[in-house]
Amino acid sequence: MSSVNLFDQKKVIEHSWKRCHRFGLLPTSPFNDYLLTGKHLQEIMKENKYLIKHTTSILEKLYLSIHTNGFVTVITDRNGTIIHRLGKLDVEESLDYMAIGSNWSEEIKGTNAIGLVIHEKKPIVTHADHHFLVKNHFLTCAASPIYSPIGEFIGAVNISGRKELFHPFMISQANIIAEAVQNRLLLEHTNHEKLLTLKELEHTTNLSTLPLLTLDNEKRIIRANQTARHLLGDDCIGKEFHAKKGYSINVISDRSDKVFRSVVSLHNNSKKCPKDKNLYTTSDIIGSCEKMVWIRKAVNKAALSNYPIIIYGESGTGKELIAQSLHTAGPRKMKPFIALNCSAIPENLIESELFGYERGAFTGANREGAPGKFEAADGGTIFLDEISDMSKKAQAALLRVLQEKTVTRIGGDKVRPVDSRIIAATNKNLREEVQAGRFREDLYYRLKGIFITLPPLRNRTDIIELAEHLIKKLDNPSIRLSEEAKQRLISYHWPGNIRELNSILMQASFFAEGNEIKGEDLQFEDEYERLTIGNELNGDTALSLQLTEKETILKALHSVEWNISKAANILKISRNTLYLKIKKYHLK
Repeated sequence: MSSVNLFDQKKVIEHSWKRCHRFGLLPTSPFNDYLLTGKHLQEIMKENKYLIKHTTSILEKLYLSIHTNGFVTVITDRNGTIIHRLGKLDVEESLDYMAIGSNWSEEIKGTNAIGLVIHEKKPIVTHADHHFLVKNHFLTCAASPIYSPIGEFIGAVNISGRKELFHPFMISQANIIAEAVQNRLLLEHTNHEKLLTLKELEHTTNLSTLPLLTLDNEKRIIRANQTARHLLGDDCIGKEFHAKKGYSINVISDRSDKVFRSVVSLHNNSKKCPKDKNLYTTSDIIGSCEKMVWIRKAVNKAALSNYPIIIYGESGTGKELIAQSLHTAGPRKMKPFIALNCSAIPENLIESELFGYERGAFTGANREGAPGKFEAADGGTIFLDEISDMSKKAQAALLRVLQEKTVTRIGGDKVRPVDSRIIAATNKNLREEVQAGRFREDLYYRLKGIFITLPPLRNRTDIIELAEHLIKKLDNPSIRLSEEAKQRLISYHWPGNIRELNSILMQASFFAEGNEIKGEDLQFEDEYERLTIGNELNGDTALSLQLTEKETILKALHSVEWNISKAANILKISRNTLYLKIKKYHLK
């Protein structure tokens, strides 16, 4: 709960005063000192016994910090009746302000902090002449609402003193007390439900990837996992649920068989799961490199949010793998994953690709019409690959969808709402593209929620681990790398990244004799180019190239006092490659 600014409450106070006039109150009305007593008060105290119980222990601990300067702290029920009090106001009058059993709703006491909390359901401060009744102008009050474990408003905590004692800390203290009471109530509620919760877990453990609900004995939804909330709406808690044919329902109860719950799986067994079994998952993100460990952790966390994501990385680093893993690890995994290569869409077809079209919308169109990519991805994820290569016209069309979250097919007039998780990928710096005028700034900020940057393969420390994983997926999974082959893989600079690694391993496994890939089996395209060029050059030229490389490496090492990491960064090669070059040229 945040602190409250007195000036921000002007409209709240004004509306309260208008209500007081409608109630028939006047600022000069006499103070209503009617108290509930006897049987009526006992009923209210019994109804709120748990609230009183936990409030008492908390206020006793805070007594010295609150009540040394003439403050009084009270707890009210949901209707504004004071059910517990600690401290006493410093007043000369004989009237016992804020006595147990008195009611401080707006209808009885006019504008005051307790009455406003009941109406506004948020922390409130009423200071001096904010109070409707003149008799209360000497007061300064701060109140905060208290909620039950299931989110019901059940009362309020209020701290009051003379207006001269006002301090902003009053509202913070009221918030702290309210939250402490709520935490205690939640803990007690949890203990009561522990047995039921354990039984629920027995039924839900094996179904945790599915949309799940828990219903009470009146078929109201009391719990829903994230996947279920996505299907039914975030406001589904508390609503009555009517099960459809094909849903899995398990009924559990406590030992008395008087309290029971129903665990419902919204996965309809009669329908085929729409999840594409061929999509990548986070288990496909291979590698122990520190950067890849961070990326796996980031993907698992980002998958549970609905923020847009930009994936940066050179060609071949695995941007689509990350995009699919974000989809399959999140609550939308049961919905479609639609990939769109933004650089491959002709400008004259961009709107039909994104929005779809109705029958007969243009010459050559499908006779029945067709949905666009956003419509196809509704409820799921749309992956915008090579987003930086999208034309300006396409960017404008995409921005319209992201802003309005609706599409209208070409040739139609029906507005269709769409709800898709947006994941974009690029091998360029989008911020630099914006500054160069090639990418719309407003679209950039629509797409920029979370960004994940994939390292190039040459900067990874787990190349051999990744290579051995890729080899297992080839036709000859029993084949292995020789030590010489491993050294060659480590020393290569990998301009094509993981895609090139997979291609080279595929060819090497084909040419390898036996079950071992030797160094000569690895054929790098740029090495072939260098050999071709080298044959055209004389020996002196080749020698001068080696000397130039040696001198360049020495110069880089000396400039950073032989810090290998910094030198490798300057030379744009991996640390392993640099070590091999140092060994090759006998550098010291």
